[in-house]
Amino acid sequence: MIIPQRSASQADLKLQPSIKSGQTLMAKGEAAFHDFVAIHLEPVLGRALPQMEVRCKDLSLVAQVPVVHLEGQGSTAGLPSVYNSVKHFVQNLTASRHVAQKHILNRVDAVFEPGTITLVLGQPGSSKTSLMKVLSGQFPMEKNVTLEGEISYNGRTWRELLPKLPQLAAYVPQNDKHFPSLSVQETLEFAHACCPEEVASKQGKDLLSNGTPEQNEAALRTAEALYKNYPDVIVEQLGLQICRNTAIGNSTTRGVSGGERRRVTTGEMEFGLKYATFMDEISTGLDSAAMYDIVATQRDIAKKLHKTVVMALLQPAPEVFELFDNILLLNDGEVMYHGPREQAITYFESLGFVCPPDHDVADYLLDLGTDQQYQYEIAQAGTQSLASTTPRLACEFADLFCQSPIHQNVVQALDAPWSTERLRDAEQHLEKMPQYRQSFWAGTWTLMRRQTVVTLRNTDFIRVRAFMVIVMGLIYGSTFYQVDPTNIQVSLGILYQSTMFLALGQSSQTPGFIAAREIDLLQATPSQFLPLDIVRHRFPSCSGPDLCG
Repeated sequence: MIIPQRSASQADLKLQPSIKSGQTLMAKGEAAFHDFVAIHLEPVLGRALPQMEVRCKDLSLVAQVPVVHLEGQGSTAGLPSVYNSVKHFVQNLTASRHVAQKHILNRVDAVFEPGTITLVLGQPGSSKTSLMKVLSGQFPMEKNVTLEGEISYNGRTWRELLPKLPQLAAYVPQNDKHFPSLSVQETLEFAHACCPEEVASKQGKDLLSNGTPEQNEAALRTAEALYKNYPDVIVEQLGLQICRNTAIGNSTTRGVSGGERRRVTTGEMEFGLKYATFMDEISTGLDSAAMYDIVATQRDIAKKLHKTVVMALLQPAPEVFELFDNILLLNDGEVMYHGPREQAITYFESLGFVCPPDHDVADYLLDLGTDQQYQYEIAQAGTQSLASTTPRLACEFADLFCQSPIHQNVVQALDAPWSTERLRDAEQHLEKMPQYRQSFWAGTWTLMRRQTVVTLRNTDFIRVRAFMVIVMGLIYGSTFYQVDPTNIQVSLGILYQSTMFLALGQSSQTPGFIAAREIDLLQATPSQFLPLDIVRHRFPSCSGPDLCG
């Protein structure tokens, strides 16, 4: 599907926002803002904005997992006690083991096109997260994990783009990990600083040079203003204006609400030139109105800026469900349906499952392949079923779907040759994307600036630490006052006491460093900065970091 570029009309020009700030850019609404960006950038690019189509064919993810057999044991380990713990430990040592294959994903065929928004539906444990992490290049590929099949992005394979894939596709995780002492604005500005864009560079000017001189100049100003004010734009898009300067907080520190924290996580991963967005269970803690606004915004971005948007939700509201173009129904790693949203009900009715009137369609689809599907079954004589017998298991649904015309359309799209526009975008944008946006020293400086802010705001720790240093200094000074410096025992005692003070004094920071490590690794995974930068900015620190939220 090739999306033509847009041209500015007189009506569009009247609705154009000002580029002075993020607030003025969003003053006339999200639709006007996205129109403004597309109208100014596409003419000078000479074509539509860069796009990335994602295809996966016969994708299977298999893990080798050890299985332990405990003879004569029930399903429970008994009440927690010293005896039961020791008994269970000894049984594990003597139990027989073997390695079994666990199919996380099985024969997944899917196409995610630019300009579309796809809903991934599935019960908990259906491998939605695994699929989205694999496609976004953030699945931890251990030695016991095997990835089979083909994944391609504009004609480039998954392995070719894997080092830089997190820079091309954004992944919004399920869990919220933030420094509680930083405000919403500071958290977003840090993510923005990790993704610098040299708009005014020679390469940027060359890209924005296919229009008239006036169009080129206006596009360059628009791109510079958009990059400069993008944190404010994200705040406006996600409705975080009220809590902009509020600390994130955690279970022990008062801060923003759970829904606001979820929106901060969503916005944090939106920085940088991402051509696809994979959102994993972003509805946690959000009310229906906020969820609708976020999905509507992502749909508008997909349609007007030609992004590929894939979103996994659990039980979306009917009005939210209607915003999606395509549905991918997963159950136990099997694809039960992948196609247009409007055809989902008709397809499953042909299998003998009817959605009752006024029933939530998303709930109806989630119940299929589970014990709850019996309430939707109808007599085989009363329907034109594709199956001789009603499917019960997810694998049976998947086998029937592979025989359907809808799946044949997916196969045809997978086998279709890549268009010239897709291959050109791959050559000019995907392949030229660096693995890291910042150099080693620039990333270190960005991290140390954030750590300085976090450290200075931990005032309780600073006060206690200063008091302890002064007291211990007075004790050591009075103890070793006017001693004989030639006495080796005294010298060794001073060295021992000083070393123990430094060593034991830092032990109280261990929980804080472990908690902060989760945040650092979460942000290092999408290649916001080099992992070694974490070491450089952590070890020189002499104050305890906050516990993460």
